[in-house]
Amino acid sequence: MSNLNNLFIVRSPLQIINSLEAIEYFKLKNNVLIIIYNDTDNTNTQMDNLISLYKWKKIIRMNEKKKRSKYFEYIAFTYQIKKEVFNYLFFSNLGSIHKLLLANIKRKHTYYLDDGVETITRYNNVFLPNKLNEIKFRQLRFLFAGLKISIKDDIHFFTYFDLKPFRNSKIIQNNLTHFQKKYLTSTKKDDDIYLLGQPLVSQKFLSEENYFLYLDLILKEFDKKIIYIPHRSETISKRLHSYESDKFEIRNINMPIELYFLENEIYPLNIVSFMTTAFFTLQKLYNKTNLSYVYIPSSKITKRQDDVAGAYKLIETLNIKKIEIKD
Repeated sequence: MSNLNNLFIVRSPLQIINSLEAIEYFKLKNNVLIIIYNDTDNTNTQMDNLISLYKWKKIIRMNEKKKRSKYFEYIAFTYQIKKEVFNYLFFSNLGSIHKLLLANIKRKHTYYLDDGVETITRYNNVFLPNKLNEIKFRQLRFLFAGLKISIKDDIHFFTYFDLKPFRNSKIIQNNLTHFQKKYLTSTKKDDDIYLLGQPLVSQKFLSEENYFLYLDLILKEFDKKIIYIPHRSETISKRLHSYESDKFEIRNINMPIELYFLENEIYPLNIVSFMTTAFFTLQKLYNKTNLSYVYIPSSKITKRQDDVAGAYKLIETLNIKKIEIKD
C-alpha cells in the first residue's frame, strides 16, 4: 500500500458521499480533502456535516463565494500543493481551480466522482470527444505565472452510471456498498409518500403557478400522507407552507436525502419526484422502494428543454414508474 497521500476535491454534498465510498472501495489511507464552499448556505452546512463522518488527515477550505478575481489566490495555492506527489486524486467539477490543479499536481491515479446528471453531460460532451483541454482565453494567464494548463493524465470514473470505457480510461461501478453495510442492517419500513422537492421555480425551469399546479395534482394522485423534503437550494414560500396539514408535512432535513434515510434507519417504500438524480443513489440503496417520477412536458419547461429531456431519458433507464398527470 502506498504511503502517499490521496487528494479529494469536492464542492457538493453528493461529491463527499462518493468520496467516502471511494475511500472504502479503494481502501485508502492518508486522505486530504479540499472543500470548496459556494453561495448556498444550506449546501455549505450539509458539506460540513458530511466531512465530520470521516477523520481526514487534512482539510483545506476554499471559498468560492462572489468576490473579486481569485487569480493570485489560485496561483499561490497551486504552487503550494504541487510540491507534493499524491497517490489518488478524485474530483468532479471542471472549474478554473479544478483544471489548474489537475494540470499541475503530480499523482498516480485520477478519478472522476459522480455529481448527478452532470456526470453524463461531461462524459458525452467533454471526455468522450476529448475536449478536456479546450483552452479558454482566461486560462492562458496562468502560463505567465509558470503553471501548466493542459491535463495529461488518463481520467477514470467511479460512477453509478453504466458508462463505456474510452481510450485508456477505466469505469469502476460505485454501488454504495459501504453505506449499505454501515446503515442498512436495521431499518424500519415507512409507507408514507416521500416527495422530493426541486428548485425548479427558483432556477426558473418552471413557473410558480405550474409548480403548484403539479403539486395539487400529486396530492390528488396519492391517498397516503405526503412528506415533502425541500431541496437544499429550494425557497420555502408561504404558499408552500399553506399546504401543511395532517396529510402534508414539510420536513427540512438539512442533509442529503440518502443520508437522512440511512441515519434515521428509515426504509422508504414510496419516493416521488420530478427529475432528481437522487433516484440513482436511492435505487442502489433501496431496491424494494417504489420510485416514481412526475413527467413535466417540455411545453411547460421555460428553459434548457434539451437538458431536461436528457435528464428524463436518463431516468427512464432506471425502469421506474412514470407518472403523467393530466391537468
